[in-house]
Amino acid sequence: MTDPWILTAAVGAGALAAALGTPTGVSGGLLLLPVLLTAFGLPPTVASATNLLFNIVSTPAGIARHVRQHSLDRRLALLLAGTAAPAAVAGALANVFWLGDSPIFRYLVAGLLVAVGASLLLPRPRGARSARQLAGPAVTASMVVTTVLVVTGLASGALGGFYGLGGAVLAAPAALLVTGWPTSRVAGAALLTTLTVSVTGLATYAVADLAGATRVQTPHWPIGLALGAGGLVGSWLAVRFAPRVPDRLLRTGLAALVVLGALRLAG
Repeated sequence: MTDPWILTAAVGAGALAAALGTPTGVSGGLLLLPVLLTAFGLPPTVASATNLLFNIVSTPAGIARHVRQHSLDRRLALLLAGTAAPAAVAGALANVFWLGDSPIFRYLVAGLLVAVGASLLLPRPRGARSARQLAGPAVTASMVVTTVLVVTGLASGALGGFYGLGGAVLAAPAALLVTGWPTSRVAGAALLTTLTVSVTGLATYAVADLAGATRVQTPHWPIGLALGAGGLVGSWLAVRFAPRVPDRLLRTGLAALVVLGALRLAG
C-alpha cells in the first residue's frame, strides 16, 4: 500500500503542475515527468505510463472549460489529435521495447525539456494571415501551414507516447509559432491532443502488458490517480483565471520551470 503522505504529495504536485501547464496547453505532465523520475523514484517506463494516467484524469476539466468558453478551436484540435493518436502507439512501443528503461532516457527527457523551453521563448509571427487560412474552408487553407501541423501532430503523438507527456509538449509551441494565435486559442486544442494521445498510449501499454511482453510495467495506479485528482483542480483553476495573465508572462514562466526540470534531471 502506498504511503498516504506520498499520495498527499502527489495530489499537491498534480494540482500545481496542471495549474502551471494548462494555460499554455502543454498539460502538467511536462512538469511532472522529472518529479516522477526523481522525487518519486519511479522507473522510466512506469513514470511514462503514470504520466499518461495523470493526463487522462486531469485534462477533461480544462477541455470542458474551453468548450464552455468557446475557446476550443475544433479544426485545429481535429488536425492535431487525429494525426497524433496513431503515432502515440509507436511511441509507447518504442518506450517498452527500446529505450524506456535505459539510463539514457533521463538525458533524452532533459534535452526535450530544454528544446520546449526555448521554443516557448521564441518570438511568434504576427500570424493573422496564417490563422485566417487555417480557420477558413479546406479549399482555401494554406497547404504549408496544414502540412506543418500534420507533421507536428505525428511527432507530438510519438513523443507523447514515448515520454508519457501526452503530445501537447510539442503541439502547443509549434501551433503557436505557425498560426501566431494567442495562447488561449491554441491551449484547448493542445489539451484535447494530450487527452487523445494519453488514452491511446496508455491503452498500448496495457495491451502489451496483457500480451506478456518483456520489460512492460503498468503505471503506478495510486500515484497516477492522486496526481490526476490534484490536476483536476489545478486545470480548472488555471482555465478560469489564466486569461487575466499576460500571454508572454505565461510562456516565460513555463519556460523557466521546464528548463529547471531539465537541469534537475541532468544534474
